[in-house]
Parts: sequence; C-alpha cells; structure tokens
Amino acid sequence: MKFISRLLIILLAITGIFGFAAASNAASSLEKEMNEMVKRGIISGYKDGSLGEKDNVTREQFAAFISRALDLPEGEHSFKDVPANSNLSSDVAKVYSSGIMEGVSADRFAPKANITRAQVVLTLQKVLAYSDMKMERNAVEFKDSKNMTSVVLSAIYNISSYNIVAGHSDGSFKPNANATREQAAAFIYRFLMAKEQVPGEKYDSNTYYIGTVENGKLVVPTDNNYATHSAASTSFNADAKADALLKGTDIVAIKDGVVYGDRTSIVNGKKVLDVTTIYSNADFKTQLTYMEPGREMRFIEATGQYVKVQAGGTIGYAKQGEVDFVPAELMKGEEYYEVIGAELNHYQYNHLSGKQETRYPVGPAPSGMKEGVKYKSVDGVHFKPFAGGAEIKHYPYFQYQSVRSKTSYTAEELDRYIMTALNGVNNKTDLYKNAITRSKLIGQGKFILEMQEKYNVNGLYILAAAMHESQYGMSEIAHEKNNLFGIEVYDNGLKDGKVYNTPKESIEDFAKYRMDSDYVDTLHGGYYNGAAPGNKTTGITVSYASDPAWGSKVAGHMYRSDKALGKKDLNKYQLGITNTPGVKVYPTPAVSARYLYHFSRTDLGVNGAFGYPVIITDSKDGYYQIISELKAEDDDYNGIGWILEENVTKIN
Repeated sequence: MKFISRLLIILLAITGIFGFAAASNAASSLEKEMNEMVKRGIISGYKDGSLGEKDNVTREQFAAFISRALDLPEGEHSFKDVPANSNLSSDVAKVYSSGIMEGVSADRFAPKANITRAQVVLTLQKVLAYSDMKMERNAVEFKDSKNMTSVVLSAIYNISSYNIVAGHSDGSFKPNANATREQAAAFIYRFLMAKEQVPGEKYDSNTYYIGTVENGKLVVPTDNNYATHSAASTSFNADAKADALLKGTDIVAIKDGVVYGDRTSIVNGKKVLDVTTIYSNADFKTQLTYMEPGREMRFIEATGQYVKVQAGGTIGYAKQGEVDFVPAELMKGEEYYEVIGAELNHYQYNHLSGKQETRYPVGPAPSGMKEGVKYKSVDGVHFKPFAGGAEIKHYPYFQYQSVRSKTSYTAEELDRYIMTALNGVNNKTDLYKNAITRSKLIGQGKFILEMQEKYNVNGLYILAAAMHESQYGMSEIAHEKNNLFGIEVYDNGLKDGKVYNTPKESIEDFAKYRMDSDYVDTLHGGYYNGAAPGNKTTGITVSYASDPAWGSKVAGHMYRSDKALGKKDLNKYQLGITNTPGVKVYPTPAVSARYLYHFSRTDLGVNGAFGYPVIITDSKDGYYQIISELKAEDDDYNGIGWILEENVTKIN
C-alpha cells in the first residue's frame, strides 16, 4: 500500500497508542511506517535491496534518521570515535549541535553501539522540544515501570500525549532492549504525523477525498468526500482548485505533477523495492517496458485500477498500487536538461530518495538550445524550456547510433582513454582507491576490438557500457565476479550477478549473447527493440535496464571518450529513424516479395518519433542503403540492406 510521500499533508489524527509492537506483530503492524520512511528518504535499504526491518539500529544510524527527518542544519562535533570522513559523521554533528543527542562521554559518541528503547524515548523528548511541540504529561504505567529510572519514565510521560511510543503486548516497556529499524521508522513516522496533523479529523480507507495545495501543504477536508471513484473523479475534474484525489490517505490522481514507481516485492522472505511494469493496455497483459523505483513519469490520467503515464517516449498503463504521485506544487525536485559549455547535460532526480543526482553530459547541445535555460524532456528527444517557448527536437548522436557500426579507434587509443578516465577518478572516493592499478578495464582495448569484429558490436559502445555498469571497472561486482556489465543483477535482488573467471569472459558474454544474440539481432533476438542504446521506447534500453536514462548515460560515456580521443566517431554516420510501422528491409533497392527482415513494432511512441534507429550509408532510386542488423552468420548477411526513403527520417 502506498502512502503520500514527503508531503506535508494535513491529515489523520493518530488514535490509540500503537507503540513499538512486539516482535511477533511487527512485520504486519509497522509495514506502512517503514515504507513511508523509505519513500521519504529517511531510511535507506541495504545493497541487496532488503530493508532489514528486524535489524538493530546503531546510535549513528538513529542520528542520521533524525537528521534527515528534521532536515537539521550543519553542525560540529569533537567525538574521537566518529572520524570526520565517516559516512554519518555529518549527521552526528547535526544532532549533537542541535542538542538532540549527546555523547556517552565528553569525547565519545559510541556510534556503532545499538540504541536502546530508553535512549530513543529520551531522544524523542528532545526532538519534540526542538520542534516546539507542547508536551503534556500523561502517566502511562507498564509492568516494568518500577524498574525504570525517573528520567526515562518522565520522558515517557512527557511524550505520551502524542501516542508515538508505547509498550509491548505483554504490558512491559523493556527500556533496555535494542530498538529495531522498523521501530525507529515507526517512531519517526508517528512523530511526523503528530507534527503535521489536525486533531479530530479521520479518513476512511474506502472513501474518496479531494485535496488542495495551500501554503506548501496538501489540505484535505473530510466533509468533501465520495463513496465511489466515479463520483469523486467527476467532482475532482470539475474543481479548478483541486490538486489531488485521494482514497483514504492514498493519492490516486493529480491534476499536474509526476508519477513514480514505488512497487515492493517479497524476495527470499525480504521486502524489497522492485520495478514498475508499464503495459500497453489497461488489462495489464502485454508489457511495453519497466521503470526503476523513484524514476519520473508524466501523469496523463487515472482510474481506480490504472494510471496512464508517459515513460520515455512510451504511453502506457501502470497498476494503481505500483506507483505514487507528487502534485506539481509539492515537488521537491525534478528532472531537467541544461546546456553547459555547448554540451547537453541531464540532471536526473529520484522521487523516492528525494535526491538530485549528479549531472552527466549526453553529447553536444543542438544549436537551438541556450545556456542558462532549463529544459524539460520526458523522452530525451523533445525539449521545451521551463519558462515556455518552442519545442526543440534533438536526437543525441551516440544514443541513436546503431551498435552494428564500428568505432574508428585502435586498441592503443581505447587503452589510452581507459587510463585517462581512471586518472580522472583515481582515489576520489574509497570506491576508486588506486583505480589506475586495480581497475578491471585496464588493458582491455585489444580484446574489445576483437569482440567488435567477431560479433559486429561497436567497440566504443562495449567500452562505454562497461564503464557505466562497472563504475570504470571498480565496482564490487566487477572485482568479486569479473562482471563488468551488471549481467544478471536484478533490481529486486533476486539475482546479484553472474560470475566470470576473467573480465574477458564478461566482455565476450556481453558482446555475443547479450547484444549480438538477444538485443540487436532483429530476426531472433528475444529482446530486440532496435540496435541503438535508445530510451524506454526504442533501442536496447527498453528491456536491458530499469533506469530510463541508461541509453543516454552510455551515450554520454561514448561522447566523452570520443571527445578525448579526437572526435573521430561523432557524426561519422548518417543516422535515421523509421517513421512507419512494419517497415521492410530488402536485399536490393527494389520492393519485392523477398525481404531480409522487417521492423515489427507498431507503436512508434510519442509523436511517432521513436521508430527503429538505422545507419544510412548510400541512396539509390528512392531507397536508402543501411547497415544490416542481421547476424553475420545469417545466410542473407552481406552487411547492407535497402529501405524506402519515405519510411525513414534523417536525425543528424
């Protein structure tokens, strides 16, 4: 069940004392609280995608949770056991400087020690005071009250009126027991809800309400409610001031804003974030593509069962329970593009974590785009200024260049660029420590070009995909499994990567089986959607990666390497994209019953702009000669094919 995330919403009064549930009940009773804290970016999952609900919380982790929940200002500390370069040092400094948490002594914080329930209560009392929330003493008795110190008992009395913490089902409080991650999530969730609530209002989970954004908050009156989605939707659409339609406390439609995936699955007994599937129709039978959790999609319309969205250049349907919404007025960040130094840069945003991610250059900016102007693009091809103005259509070259092409660079040049890139990241973080001697990519230029010749997959593309997927050959999976391309690494953690004996095995597997056989074989490839990196509508990205920007990120690596090596590959080929469904490729420049292959997808995306990318090498008698996408061992392969000019649009 999704809950409104990161929005200051005037909502539900918390009735009854829920408290820290006993371990036997925690899995069910604290699920909503844990999910909401993950969505707000207050608590993060582990590397394997699990949330670790039952794990104990350390003092430094709890400090980080509080710091994020309150958005505390920067601070300082002098604790000798919290190194300045540790991941959570700044959070410890923030809670200490704000007077919310203290050390166990003048110079020790005990960051790795588990935090107890008593320490949580004492911290909570200070959180309420920091937030200027009035505390009214309410004597709550537990079986073990006599065993508590007066300080802890007083803190419980002071905060009890907010119904945030309570005892276990056996009537005890257990102040010396360790707090778990889900208990910490529940504490922070209930504090935030207490801070944001209007006492006395209650929302029924089966009733529909209409909300309006006022002064940065979503105001949802209880008297404006409807028993059915149909009646509520009619009223919502007719109300010019309405911003969100809710079922209970769940947003199920908006007027303007974004949609993002927040689906969860149970994998090996653990709840993990998972991809959201985009279907061709509201019957949810045919998959078009899928999206990484938190990634931005354009909202189009919604019913009680589906949400119609635009993902990349694809218009499709997601299940209501697999997405969440952010009204435009409450968005904390969003994706955009900007021109810097004549280069088109993409700023990606994750709405689940609330993080604006590091920008990356996609390639040269088109002449019509100006520096200092922010541009919006859902599909990475159609760009429009935020402030208004004419739309600019631009296909980034390397993103739409077929990987059946060949790079101009030698093995020595590829190796030189690998070292240039490694020097750029060397020792910047622990991940890249001694990258110039430890990277799994060092010296792979010759073998990459051998794979280009053997399997007809562009060598610069192979290198770019490896750099992106393996963090320049320095990722954990690259070092532990020689896996340079994230092969068999799933978002939900069901599989965590194929093991190879050597990096070369990984490179050949990518070129032979993943690309030549699966993704760029137009006749037999099970995942063929076009032979260029592309986006979520056309190309390899459709089925290869959940990140909708995978194709543009790989293209960015190709652009940077080409730029460093002399710009021999940029605009080397004339690119085109098919503009008609069912286009056939012939062995000669003439229509005949016999054809080599055809492009089968009928949906060409938004504005018909996302057919199949091709490389044009010649023209004759109303036909374009293109680089063939057949496999080299196919009987009809000779490297070329012919396609009617009217069925192709040139894009560079």
